[in-house]
Amino acid sequence: MINKPSIMLLGTDHFEKSAVQDYGKTEELDIFSQSKKLEIDKVITCLKEYAPTKIVLEYPLKYHSRLTDEYQKYLEGNIKISANERHQIGFQLAKELGHSNVYAVDWNEEEGVPDIFGYMQKHETQKSRQIFMDIEKMIGEANEKSYTSTIGEFLLFLNGTEQVRKSHQLYMDIALIGENDNPIGANWVANYWYYRNLLIYKNIKSLTCENDRLLVIYGVGHVYLLNQLVTEGDCYTIDNVGDLLV
Repeated sequence: MINKPSIMLLGTDHFEKSAVQDYGKTEELDIFSQSKKLEIDKVITCLKEYAPTKIVLEYPLKYHSRLTDEYQKYLEGNIKISANERHQIGFQLAKELGHSNVYAVDWNEEEGVPDIFGYMQKHETQKSRQIFMDIEKMIGEANEKSYTSTIGEFLLFLNGTEQVRKSHQLYMDIALIGENDNPIGANWVANYWYYRNLLIYKNIKSLTCENDRLLVIYGVGHVYLLNQLVTEGDCYTIDNVGDLLV
């Protein structure tokens, strides 16, 4: 019997806000402070216990060679890491493990799909107002948690079952925006959000070898769908990141 490769999904906040294009953004932490550096180091120590063979990052697949060059320069000591979680966790963990590469799997192109947030702002309804209020509430809760917790505790919070479900619920609510003759929300969710995550899953599967142990580091909003796709694809043994983080 052939053993399935294993996969672990780590949902994160985006630490470097200048690189975030999401509608809602949490407040930026001083990720370079001595206390936060120690907290990141502890997260990396915990993740090392999983012993991943490949570290998969939220970075466009079409620019994989650019990511590879960036990682090589980091290994050579020729660049300083940014606040981005790709560097803070992905690069530093990969170096600790002696990996020669990290892997890009993202696709994020909205050409041909509607501007759903612009539409909701221009066509205000009770439903759209509730979505914006829910987003602000989630951001507020995340901000409070991030300022009162360690990085490890914050990541545990983000990856908790209830928080992952709430993140996904927003997309289900957005899918209901629009009228019968213009289901703009369903269009955006199906042709951008679900399509994007299906491509991410496909890209992850394409780089997987038989005995791999993949650590996938992605924005927490993706975790619900990626977990669903990995489960339904039935190609992996799924490990829970919550079992490692302390």
